[in-house]
Amino acid sequence: MEKYLQVMSDDYKRKHYAEGVFTSIRKKTAKISFGVYIFFGIVLLGSAFGFYWAMGRIEEYRLSGQEDMIGAGKFIAGFFACFALIALASIIITIIRHVRGTASWKSNCAKQSGYTISDMDEFERQTMDMECRVIRLLDATKALAVGQSDGILTRDYIYLADAHHTILKISDLSAACLVKQTVAVGDVPNRKRIEYLTVMLLSKSKSRGFAECSEESGTELIDYLKQRVPGLYTADGKAIPAEEFDKLSAG
Repeated sequence: MEKYLQVMSDDYKRKHYAEGVFTSIRKKTAKISFGVYIFFGIVLLGSAFGFYWAMGRIEEYRLSGQEDMIGAGKFIAGFFACFALIALASIIITIIRHVRGTASWKSNCAKQSGYTISDMDEFERQTMDMECRVIRLLDATKALAVGQSDGILTRDYIYLADAHHTILKISDLSAACLVKQTVAVGDVPNRKRIEYLTVMLLSKSKSRGFAECSEESGTELIDYLKQRVPGLYTADGKAIPAEEFDKLSAG
């Protein structure tokens, strides 16, 4: 268990959570935000230029009497305008997330997880004041490549540091499974399907937490949770398709 669920040292707590867990979450999200600004900023500028170019072409068609081409020009202008609006909306949403204070992050995590702010306070207290463990399901290189942070396992709570920042009570867990995920990469017709493994948690209120893992690390975490919650559904430790886990969530 010490390999993937190491006891969190005081030095680790001071390094990563000196100002509290939710302040750390806010800061990590703010760092990601800068990458979003750059990407969607480029998309916005490119789309704005494309829109300006398309409107110029429409005017040229009108002046040269090429009325049959105006419709195509409008379609291209609309295409670029749509991408510009998507980029602008993404930037605005990211700004809102970026400026959100720690209290707002805590409230958002409570809502996402189906708990109260008091529950989030208790989770943070257990992380800082009690013995807890670091959940490290991938090696450092792979975790960096996929942008996965360490999770937290306290006496009563588990946080896999997923994109939705879901924090679950261990006693509320109804399922913990290895789940096979598939993602398509590349362009048609050379698109390839790549499989990877995640550990997925489901609470009685249908809240979900997930993280990418290896078979060994995911099994270790599930075995630990099974000891804590004897009636926990684990699919007998077998890796199941994502669709099968979705059925559990819907049931």
